Amino acid sequence: MTKAWVAVGVLCLWSIASGQDMVREAIPQKWIEQYLPEKLPELRYPAYYSDLDKAKAQVFAGRYKTALITLQKVTKGDAAQIALVKAEAMAAVGRREEALAALSEAAVPQRPSVQVMKTRVLAEMGRLDEAIAGLKALLEKEPQSLAGHYYLGAISERTGDLTTARQAYEWVHKTYYDQWQGQGAREFEDAEQVTLMGRAFDRHAALTGAYANNPGLNKLVLRVFVKAYDVIDRAYWPAHVAAAECFLFHNDPKEATAEIKLALAANPNDARCHELLALIALESFDFDGAERQIAMMRQVDATSAAVDLVEARLLLQERQPVQAELPGRRVLAKQPKSIEAMGLLAAAYALELKEDKALEMLAAVEKLDPHNASAYHDVADVLGAMRQYPRAEKMYEVAIERAPWWTAPRNGLGLLLTQSGNEEKAKVVLEAAYALDPYNFRTTNYLILLDKLAKMARRESEHFVVFYDARQDPVIAEYFTDYLESIYGAVCADFKFEPPDKTLIEVFPTHEAFSVRTTGSPWIGTVGACTGRVIALVAPRRGRNTLGPFNWTQVLRHEYTHIVTLTATENRIAHWMTEGLAVMEEHSPMRSEWAPMLYKAVTKNQLFDMDALTWAFVRPRKPQDRTLAYAQSWMICRYIEEKWGRDAILRMMADFKTGKPQNQVLLDVLKVNSADFSKEFFAWAQTQVAPWGYDADTAKKHAELEKKGEQLMQARQYADAAKVWEEAARLQPMEQLPRQRLAGLYLSQDVNLPEKAVEHLAMLHGVALKDNRFGKRLARLYMDDLKDPKKAEQYALDAVYTEPYDPDAHELLAEVYQKTGNTAALEREKKMIPIVKEWVIQNRQNATLEATPR
Repeated sequence: MTKAWVAVGVLCLWSIASGQDMVREAIPQKWIEQYLPEKLPELRYPAYYSDLDKAKAQVFAGRYKTALITLQKVTKGDAAQIALVKAEAMAAVGRREEALAALSEAAVPQRPSVQVMKTRVLAEMGRLDEAIAGLKALLEKEPQSLAGHYYLGAISERTGDLTTARQAYEWVHKTYYDQWQGQGAREFEDAEQVTLMGRAFDRHAALTGAYANNPGLNKLVLRVFVKAYDVIDRAYWPAHVAAAECFLFHNDPKEATAEIKLALAANPNDARCHELLALIALESFDFDGAERQIAMMRQVDATSAAVDLVEARLLLQERQPVQAELPGRRVLAKQPKSIEAMGLLAAAYALELKEDKALEMLAAVEKLDPHNASAYHDVADVLGAMRQYPRAEKMYEVAIERAPWWTAPRNGLGLLLTQSGNEEKAKVVLEAAYALDPYNFRTTNYLILLDKLAKMARRESEHFVVFYDARQDPVIAEYFTDYLESIYGAVCADFKFEPPDKTLIEVFPTHEAFSVRTTGSPWIGTVGACTGRVIALVAPRRGRNTLGPFNWTQVLRHEYTHIVTLTATENRIAHWMTEGLAVMEEHSPMRSEWAPMLYKAVTKNQLFDMDALTWAFVRPRKPQDRTLAYAQSWMICRYIEEKWGRDAILRMMADFKTGKPQNQVLLDVLKVNSADFSKEFFAWAQTQVAPWGYDADTAKKHAELEKKGEQLMQARQYADAAKVWEEAARLQPMEQLPRQRLAGLYLSQDVNLPEKAVEHLAMLHGVALKDNRFGKRLARLYMDDLKDPKKAEQYALDAVYTEPYDPDAHELLAEVYQKTGNTAALEREKKMIPIVKEWVIQNRQNATLEATPR
């Protein structure tokens, strides 16, 4: 490009930057993306700053393209400094070949700083061997180069050459570490050098296991970074990034995020900051947050390998292994020796059950790094998240064997073993991780959880083991195992499968403890979750940090269905199918809040197609998406059973077990592709919701009837009111208000038709998952008025199940047992009543009850 054209381009870009948008259309979009100055506030400079000073400040503040424009005005000065500023700006926006060329010009003195910058750019391009060779050549001439030793260690780590990495970090450690244990630290005046020292200290400690049994080391390393950004140079934001990386190594995302925000305040375009925030977001399954950070990275450098790698991780975590292959391959096309890209591709192939391709990719990794652990760790993490526990465990064990100093695979294996119910082995693994790094937050949290589990009381039956807090939840053991054994045969028979191991039920006294237990499981219910062979549950009672009473039998039946369907398919069943079958297996009326939601979704064409349905569980876009996904999945399973029979569901599960994709399963079993299935299901759904009465005309009539019914009740014309409310119930059978009014009217002395009241009370009881009043009323009716004590027994027991610490419910159940002659159950209630009453008194005194149980 001629100098004249460069001048024209610079002039146009300055015009755009200064608000002269009239010339924007004259410039190709590619030029705008590559050269248009960043839309950031203009920096303020001291009066004595030269253009080179300004360009250097602009690069440091993330104004990379602005700096390149500024450099066009620099015609003389220190050639090395000019080249360094230009190269850093070019590399940041993806122009790395140009950066290398700028550093390699004949007029540029090959100072150590220039040579180090070259190697950093080469490393970013994936040319690691060249970068390492350059650093070794530099250190032969400049053996005291701190930057040379640090970057040699950092880049050698990426190749898997940990011996060279340790030696490089060891040099920094021997040369500088002792000076940081006394007053000597005050002598350092270069924030960049101090930050490199801290980075080297941290990696040396990690690779040599020095963090173990050294309680002061972590604080000392962090003090190095604090010294750099808080004492030597408050504007030196890279020290905050280094501190964030240190916090993340110890699994402390909260402190890491705080450090990153401080760095971004100084340089909003630092790609590493956005990369770290994306990885933190993925840890908490914040997919939208990760995508925002990826977009920020692409704004700065659309061709970055780092952003492709983060995108691959995002897609893998979103259960999209096929899509994750694309960014992985893009990286390998540019950087054929990228071990990280190979590991992520191996993970994608493993999820797709392409074992040969996964092993082939791992073999390619081992050609480059025979002792690699990182690729195996990536594969293990992805398999573990998808509950492929045995396969993941093997991968973790390889990573641990090859990197015994690294806590991440031990934490991953510890979580996996905890979720799959092998808590004894999990504790051994996690204690080994803690010995390596006592500062690791994740390790500590898992160990605290395991300690709490070890102290729980337990009750074991033929197929279940229930763990619970005997002091806070003394009622649990008396009911859980009996109920679970009562449903075991029916649930297993429905799917023609019995899990090979006993299922573990862990009832946590607080929602906080439950949340720790389900860490790593983003697709969980509110009060219950299934992880492997473990069902975790929040205690079904009132109190601080609980979610109140709820019908735990329905939750357990739902979650146990997951145990059966997931185990039967080796955790490969489609997510919508395991959820839909679990809701079906509850054998409960459809939840009342689902009816208007489903009606709207069906009639307004807002249902998810089959390809988007699982996505709605994983990544809901609107507040009700996940709820709608549950409801729609339930309807789909009903539709399949109604049209193709129960055997079709079992054959679909068998196909999913083999790893077939969803569309292939639909074709093989139902003889319909995914798109046509969606269309046919949508049409069937229309027929299902039509009688619900939520169309405009029916809704208007229903509202009029509601108004008339209320007026008749106020006028004490109860018999006429009952007729009106019956018509309202017929028009909108899913609504609760007409049922409530009818139950009250039929129980009133004026109408007195208890046999009619039970129909409406039963409907209300079926959908009242957190309220036992309808169950108690039904039990009384069947016992006193309808003289059917067996029916009374069913509802009285439901009332106890829904609110286990309600003394009135227990006394009612005892009374019913007295009438039915159920002696064994009566003796249990006589034992439980004083325990429940004492529990209520104690917890009221301890102010743990938010309200007195009804």
